[in-house]
Amino acid sequence: MKKWMQNIGILSLAIAVFLVMQSIPVKALEVNDTDIVNVSVEVATQTWVDVNPAALTWTGVDPGSVGDSSKEQLGPHYFAIQIENIGSHNITHIWFNNTYPSSRPFATGTNASYDAGNFVVLAKEGTSNYYFPNRLEFNESRSLVYLKDPDGNMPPSSSYTYGRFRNTSYEYFWMIAKGTTCSGTTFYLGNTPHTATQTGTTDFTGSDKISFSLNDADSGWCYADISGAGNPLNGMYTVYVKNQTFDQVFFAHWNKDLHGGQGSNVKYFWDSSGDPGFPLVPGNSTAANIQVWVPYGVYEGYASQGTLTVIVNDV
Repeated sequence: MKKWMQNIGILSLAIAVFLVMQSIPVKALEVNDTDIVNVSVEVATQTWVDVNPAALTWTGVDPGSVGDSSKEQLGPHYFAIQIENIGSHNITHIWFNNTYPSSRPFATGTNASYDAGNFVVLAKEGTSNYYFPNRLEFNESRSLVYLKDPDGNMPPSSSYTYGRFRNTSYEYFWMIAKGTTCSGTTFYLGNTPHTATQTGTTDFTGSDKISFSLNDADSGWCYADISGAGNPLNGMYTVYVKNQTFDQVFFAHWNKDLHGGQGSNVKYFWDSSGDPGFPLVPGNSTAANIQVWVPYGVYEGYASQGTLTVIVNDV
């Protein structure tokens, strides 16, 4: 009993000491004097951009369909890329270019012939107006017996090259009356798309088409804006055609400097003097919605890996 009482006493003493320690005031540090140091930093002028995510993969995309966020597999179903000004200088323009195959990929029997970059389409944040930066198309590898050229030949004569602008399940036939130079060469585009359920514009002697003359672009290329009442591509793309051979056609929208950038339908994605009308300042960012539009006739498996390049300047 006595020992127990001794323990109680020790415990009580410990508690009392603790309480006394807790109640002791802490004396503030004594300040006798102060002085200051002036700090100056000059930030170097740098125009830098950072894009994330840095890689995207779409899987299980059917031919003639859209690869959207539900088919994107690398992340949590990415639907856009973030473009951030990480430099110190205002960015005035943003535009893109994408990779594309070096030769006609269709009818080669191998997925390595196709470039995934040639499938990429982009839209401004908050919109659903997707456009290719610069989709490359080649002329058809063999004659199409159901096409009629403007001279009435079916299939078209060797005086014409022709192919398709492949846009997921929609394919617009184009035809070029070959010349020796850009000047005087005529580009024809069908108004009605060819799909799995309709033939579309195949008779280029009729009125269901538009036509326009090509002009000189950079060395070796011709260009023209796609225009014409009723055509669904009106105002959306400028075409760039390989001069003399007339066997390659770019349909360009977001690539402002492709082959010199002539044409009014190629646009900056960000334009400080146009849309949105102010620069992308350091620390700010914008986003580009991204999808892949896979046409019919693409060989199964993974296409060759492509790239999308984001280009900025401070002009």
